[in-house]
This record gives sequence, structure tokens and C-alpha cells, in this order.
Amino acid sequence: MRLPEYSVGRRPSQRIALRITRGLGAELDDVAKCAMRRPDSFGRPFLALVRSALRGSATWSAGELELFGAVVSQANACDFCVGMHGEIAAAALGARFGDWRDGRFGPRATAAAEFVDALTRETVDAGHVDQARDEGVDDAALAEAAYVAFVFNTINRVANALDFGYRSDADRVRGARILQRSGYRLPGILLR
Repeated sequence: MRLPEYSVGRRPSQRIALRITRGLGAELDDVAKCAMRRPDSFGRPFLALVRSALRGSATWSAGELELFGAVVSQANACDFCVGMHGEIAAAALGARFGDWRDGRFGPRATAAAEFVDALTRETVDAGHVDQARDEGVDDAALAEAAYVAFVFNTINRVANALDFGYRSDADRVRGARILQRSGYRLPGILLR
């Protein structure tokens, strides 16, 4: 169910920012609009969690973390997040998201992706952990992948419930590029 008030903004600064970005053809995505709607309870805390999970890794590249987010989103049938984060992963890793199980992202990332897929589908077992370890994924790296799964299992439900979407495929690609550059930050004035 799309909530029209999320596309308008609550405060004058938000309304101005939405009008400007819309006029420039780079409208803020629905996650940003949702963050602006409830900055104290959702916006700032959630975006800080996202930055930590997707940009704070000591073990995985940003592209690999985006891959894990796209895999979780695919398991949750969240086309909005698959489209955005699959695009970012493809740009960062140099391969289309598509069928990630074919190993195109390397054995280590594929094993961790299998782990987050199983974790999301509630079918994870010792075999998934052993397979990841056999490919060189240590426990710290598995924990970081699990944090990404947590973030995306949360936002996928919000995105599906509120019917997040794009105006066009070009908007999706443009939005992915902006997210990749901005590192999941919104100007502070929009989160007041």
C-alpha cells in the first residue's frame, strides 16, 4: 500500500528537497522518503545501521556486501531492493547480478551468499557454515554477512508493505549510482 504522504515530505526543507530532486530527474527513493517521515524512530537509526552493515566491513568489499543484500532481497521477493542493490553489486563487482549461484562473484562471496540466502529462508544449517568456511570465509566474515541479512530482512518487509518502487528503470539505475556514491547518507537537514 503506497502512502502518498511519504512523497510529499513533512517539513518545508523536505518538501523543497523532494521538489528539487524530482525536477532534476533524480527523485529521492522510497527508503529516503520513509527515513525522512520518521527521522527519530526510523531514519537516523536505520541509516546508521545500514552504513555500518554495508560500508563498515573489514572483510568484504562494498560490492560483496551489496551482493548479499540483493540475495536476501531476492529470497524475500523484494523487487525494489533486488533492483537497486543488484545494480550496485554489478557495478562494483563487474558482473551482472542475475544467477549469483553460478560463481560469477567468486567462490568465497558465493558461499557467503548461499549462507545469507539460507539464513533468510530459515534453512541454514551447519552444512552452510562448513561450506562457507571451506571457501575461506571465517566466522567474523559470516557475522558481517549476517548483519547485512538482518538489515535487508528488515527493509524488505517495509518496502514490500509500503509498495516501494521506481518511476522507471532509468531512475533505478540513477538511484543505485547515487547510493553507491553517497554511502547511504542523507543531508542532516532532511532528517530533522
